[in-house]
Amino acid sequence: MPIQKTRGFILQRVDIRETSVALHVYTRDFGKIKLISKGVRSPEHRFVSAYELFALDEIVFYEKKKRDYFLLSQCELLEYFHGIRATLPRISYASYFVELLNFVTQPGEKNEALYELLRNSLTLLSGTASPKRVARIFEIKLLSILGHMPRLKSCASCGKKPENQRTRFSLVRGGVLCENCFGSDKRALPVLAGTVNFISHIESLPFDKITHIKVAKGVGLEVERLLGSFINYHLNVKLKSAEFIAKIERGLAPL
Repeated sequence: MPIQKTRGFILQRVDIRETSVALHVYTRDFGKIKLISKGVRSPEHRFVSAYELFALDEIVFYEKKKRDYFLLSQCELLEYFHGIRATLPRISYASYFVELLNFVTQPGEKNEALYELLRNSLTLLSGTASPKRVARIFEIKLLSILGHMPRLKSCASCGKKPENQRTRFSLVRGGVLCENCFGSDKRALPVLAGTVNFISHIESLPFDKITHIKVAKGVGLEVERLLGSFINYHLNVKLKSAEFIAKIERGLAPL
């Protein structure tokens, strides 16, 4: 029963029994792991914040083979992201990030790119960046890392590069359609060139240059709708955090 030490973000917390919690944690060295922490909810325990959603912790745990849950031995809070927890919209989007990552990952599949994506996204969300824009960045980067990016630079039906900017986006085909292939999916909708360019730029740029990209309001709204529909269709996901965001988004600023 080896002892392991790593850093990780709290993706999910479920209170069990009277004093214990079950956790899903996305770690730098092991990918997602499931942990049981005993006695954490007892009155004398003073570090409850380390077990809150999207907190970054340094953890020590006992790894047990052929067990779904490992035993958490130590948990030290490294970053609480106070800037996120100051407002409901930012809390909601951070919760969306960890819920979506929890949904698309399996225990034991290490992926440092996903760990860094979550770290960078939460750091960006802690500042002054628009929560909606950070969410679109997170979604695009996540789809790219997972190999599920929509096809944007060539037609998803015939494979040819569109000869003009008149394209449509097909959920079924998984990308843009050139004018000659509109008939392959009659439900495909027109898509702005700015939307395609924004998604392509975000996918290719490093995080430290992403915040400088500006986007028109119409493009921002279309990117939001397109990515939301694409994720729901291709990842088959329905998240409580996304439903909650939909209820409060009227009060949020545009992208």
